[in-house]
Amino acid sequence: MSAQYRQRILVRCPNWVGDLVMATPALKAIRAGFPEAHIAWLVKSHVKGIIESLPFHDKIIEHDTTHDHPRTIGLLSWSLRLRREKYDLAVVLPNSFSSALMVFLAGVKRRVGYSREARGFMLTDPLSPPRDGSRIVPIPMVEYYLKITDSLSCPRPSTLPELAVSPPTQQIAKDLLTRMGANQRRLLITMIPGAAYGSSKCWKPEYFAHVADHLIDKHPCHLLIAPGPGEVKIAKDIEAMMDNKPIILADPVVPLDVLMAIIQSSALVISNDTGPRHFAVAFQKPVVVIMGPTNPRYTNLNLEKTVVLRENLDCSPCHLKVCPRDHRCMTAITPDRVIEASERLLGRFVLGAD
Repeated sequence: MSAQYRQRILVRCPNWVGDLVMATPALKAIRAGFPEAHIAWLVKSHVKGIIESLPFHDKIIEHDTTHDHPRTIGLLSWSLRLRREKYDLAVVLPNSFSSALMVFLAGVKRRVGYSREARGFMLTDPLSPPRDGSRIVPIPMVEYYLKITDSLSCPRPSTLPELAVSPPTQQIAKDLLTRMGANQRRLLITMIPGAAYGSSKCWKPEYFAHVADHLIDKHPCHLLIAPGPGEVKIAKDIEAMMDNKPIILADPVVPLDVLMAIIQSSALVISNDTGPRHFAVAFQKPVVVIMGPTNPRYTNLNLEKTVVLRENLDCSPCHLKVCPRDHRCMTAITPDRVIEASERLLGRFVLGAD
């Protein structure tokens, strides 16, 4: 082999916003373990902006099969494209069958990932997920991904998620907030009231409205509501129930990289258990997380500035997208609890009080 040859590594990145953020320590570890390699990240188009400003890659490949028909043909087409790149190693972070199938069909020489979803035969290095007997044990997703890079003898530079916002995106966010009347001398508090996963993760709009009014009345702050795609009605409902006037980022909904920049400049984030909560963790911002159907063990790491509010119920965690019962896991979390957690975080990390 030529001394000039650079090993070529393909990393199949997670699709969900939160999972992608929690995978960034593993992405950093791969670069640390293979400093001279050519590293390409295969990532869905809608989340590319989250990680494209990070310095741990040589190339980003946008992978979007939503317009391919039928889906199988799209997968085969992508596999053929990747085959032409002649990758030596594929690191498959998602658990899906299709993510392993793609790199298998692409002829990547070495394929590393978890042996789940009946896909172990397509991996050259199938890893067993953490288990207690026959049961898979939930662990923090940061650690879950890092165990893959551990198997490649990569060092662990950090377990803290890492994000970067480009200067042009920072300016876009700054100009947007200025146009909407936000004064930089005031605290910016950001609320994330939706959840792409499903309605089971969503707290009541009237509860958000109560908390928002309290914070505006007590602090000289701007209260910003950031809905995701298809969630504008939630933001409008919150506004209609408020005595004060919030800022709503809904016309149009801001891209994820701009939302990252806004959260980076926020004093506090209040969020359902949804992807952008992890932006706050990566930027080491105080965040109150209202958690219902999710198992907290998947995110039980890097919580130094995070307060997670949840109810221990016999039906939770269920991981259902829509609650088939009375949604007690979310409705039982009162606005007063969120206000108390918010004031505690503001006092400790922002206002300097004990």
